[in-house]
Amino acid sequence: MSNVLIVESPGKIKKIASFLGEGWIVEASGGHVRDLPDDSLGIDLANRFTPQYCVLKSRNTLLNRLKKAVKAADAVYLATDPDREGEAIAWHLMQLLKTEVKGKAVHRITFTSITEKAIREAITAPRQLDIDLIEAQQTRRVVDRLVGYLISPLACKIMHQRVSAGRVQSVCLRLVVDRERELNAFVPSAYWTLDVRLNTGNQDFTARLITLQGKKAALNQQAQVDKLIGGLTGKLFWIDRVEWEEKGRRPLPPFTTSSLQQAASKALGLAPEQTMATTQALYEAGYITYLRTDSVSVAPEAQAEALDYIAVNFGQASIPALPQVYLTQARNAQEAHEAIRPTRINRLSSELPDGDSAKLYDLIWKRFVASQMADASYSQIRAVIHCGEPLGQPYPLEFEAKGRTLVFEGFLKLYEEALDDGEVAEQDTALPRLSAALPLVFGGWEPLEYTTQAPARYTEASLVHALEQRGLGRPSTYASMVKVIKEKGYVQLNKKRLVPTATGIALLDFLVQRFPIVFDYDYTASLESDLDRVAAGKTDRLSVVQAFWAEKFSKAFQAMLTEITALGPSPSDPLRLPKVLGKCPKCGGDLVERHSAKGTFAGCSNYPKCTGTVPPVRFRPAKKGKVHA
Repeated sequence: MSNVLIVESPGKIKKIASFLGEGWIVEASGGHVRDLPDDSLGIDLANRFTPQYCVLKSRNTLLNRLKKAVKAADAVYLATDPDREGEAIAWHLMQLLKTEVKGKAVHRITFTSITEKAIREAITAPRQLDIDLIEAQQTRRVVDRLVGYLISPLACKIMHQRVSAGRVQSVCLRLVVDRERELNAFVPSAYWTLDVRLNTGNQDFTARLITLQGKKAALNQQAQVDKLIGGLTGKLFWIDRVEWEEKGRRPLPPFTTSSLQQAASKALGLAPEQTMATTQALYEAGYITYLRTDSVSVAPEAQAEALDYIAVNFGQASIPALPQVYLTQARNAQEAHEAIRPTRINRLSSELPDGDSAKLYDLIWKRFVASQMADASYSQIRAVIHCGEPLGQPYPLEFEAKGRTLVFEGFLKLYEEALDDGEVAEQDTALPRLSAALPLVFGGWEPLEYTTQAPARYTEASLVHALEQRGLGRPSTYASMVKVIKEKGYVQLNKKRLVPTATGIALLDFLVQRFPIVFDYDYTASLESDLDRVAAGKTDRLSVVQAFWAEKFSKAFQAMLTEITALGPSPSDPLRLPKVLGKCPKCGGDLVERHSAKGTFAGCSNYPKCTGTVPPVRFRPAKKGKVHA
């Protein structure tokens, strides 16, 4: 009896085939074999928004090979990835292989690690295709196509440059643009802290003013600080009370897709798309579990294996009293799979050649093992300090001195999260031995002036975090979204920070002005919830698409079509007709101002039919059809 097993990535074929041996043929679809057409909308608007799929030209030869393999087999195992996209790919394959699979046993199997045990267990537990997951993927595909294919051409026409809109991609861009505007609108203000140097008789320490007249101290003027110092100079200081606390610090949970992208950016300087590509290779090589996940759960056998390793290599004290259990915090989390972890705890990064793969695997391994270790423990001390006249009541203010020392390393023996650009680690500080009623010797004042800081531009790591916190898109799409807005020149990296370009800002303003609901943060997140409801069988594709079209999209789209029809010169709207800067050297058409990641340039208004350009320059009005710097 012969069986054919179809996966997505060709990189998995050799390893899986080595597990299965004779009687098995392993093939790969290379991802999607059919999809919506490139040259048309591909959605029948008049017929229940039915998608019109076609075989991808690049997959014709592959499809013929799959047909031949399936025709010769007795049973077919669809082993595409264990997510909505993978479920849809399996369904598309079945639609294209209907003739070849007729009368044969067809099984849908999934696994989250490429190990012999996982593969063989999956084969013994086949299931049917999950139509709800397929419908959820098709819902997303249809809505994304409506946004991208209907808005983008009109945006190009109005803006006179090649731009594209994306349902979630453009909201990702909006985060960057909105942050830039927050930064530009920010007005800094000064504030002060007031520290006092004190001495116990043999050791110095510093305390900070925390309350004034029973309220949190807010010093916004130098005169306030000077008045306080003048009123307190020469007064007595003593300790009112001392509070001790032993506080635990839990390890971070094992990686999800999102948290791995963030940590790899901070620790290794990898862009999200680099992280995903490297993680995919590690998964296909059998080193780690499935890389597209928003869950922090861990299989019991993996947890037991980790605890055994910790006991042997870090000592029994590093084992927690109860196994560590984590709850997913991400909005709209599906939690369909385990967290990302090593498939074998004894496999170390030294088995891999030096490079990004070894560094990323080491990061995954350490984070997972540390997540199963005991909490770190700190001893914290807080002393509240009063001041006033001898034998009198204290003045209505309080100073505070705080200290923290590490008393048990726990998971910190192995792993500490790297900091993002601009982040500062909390420092441990020791205080002298302090006790209530202890008189203190005044040693001087330390008033410090600060200026409030504008919100920081996003790094790639913090942008991914913002997408996850707001529930915008899925973890598997974060890397592609960030990559697209960079590659299209809508944002640039400047000292590791994302800065929107003039093109990105103009495009975002155009989209939000004309489609305020479609590109709204809350609506985008709510649509993700709708997709989850389709996946759970609680609603259907047509209901979600119809609601999107009727309530959120069509009215704005029709208004945009009317605008295109009536398009003419309008000095009040700079997005409409860019200033003519000269004549195209290729076709003689008008050269208009364009923007790219490399700067401002003159491009032919007949683009894409004509690609004539003049390099980035500063323009002034042209004479005799020429462009001058």
